[in-house]
Amino acid sequence: MTNHDSTTTPPVESAGSRRLAAAAMVFIACACGWFMMELEILGVRVLVPYFGSAVYVITGSVIGVFLLSLSIGYLLGGWLSGKLNAWTLLGVVMIAVGVWQCGIPFFSEPVCNAIFDLGLDEKWGSLLASLVLFGAPTVLLGTVSPTVMHWLTRQASQSGFNAGLVMATSTMSSFAGCVVTAFYLVLYSLRATLCISGMMLSGLGVIVLAGVMIWSRTKQGKGQPR
Repeated sequence: MTNHDSTTTPPVESAGSRRLAAAAMVFIACACGWFMMELEILGVRVLVPYFGSAVYVITGSVIGVFLLSLSIGYLLGGWLSGKLNAWTLLGVVMIAVGVWQCGIPFFSEPVCNAIFDLGLDEKWGSLLASLVLFGAPTVLLGTVSPTVMHWLTRQASQSGFNAGLVMATSTMSSFAGCVVTAFYLVLYSLRATLCISGMMLSGLGVIVLAGVMIWSRTKQGKGQPR
């Protein structure tokens, strides 16, 4: 069964350019896996000053919210992948998450203080704060893997390999992001690390959207349908 969905047709023509675009797609999945794990680890540092470092803050609130948000993102990405241009969707997701991540150092304090003032204990307060601060960007990052899998799969027989490839490479990148963040990045300024990482992710999204626009204009100039 061939995938004829024009909304996810890659901006490529030759077999060589198709392979290059496929490599770029896998790279995007890996990059998002890295930044997702980085955000999860740094998220603990964001909450600790307000709710402490007890095990329920780290495992129950932060990890729990990321797992829940990713599951929602996977469903959303699977639905959107058949309706929107994959490159445009990925570019918008990366820009949105990057901007959100840059803003976390600036709105985390008022958010955590407001939740703390509600009188909730550390368990439920940290869970609510984690949902508010990290839920939306993690849902968006969760849309990346199914979008990339859908784009890569041109025939049903390829779906298993493509799913395994994307999940394996993105998970390895998440592992690398976990080690680098936990061993090294946590030693530096939390605000600077979040902002720089957010700008890098947004920059990658801008590059993707710029590539989509250039390809679209090239096709229009040649008189070919978009």
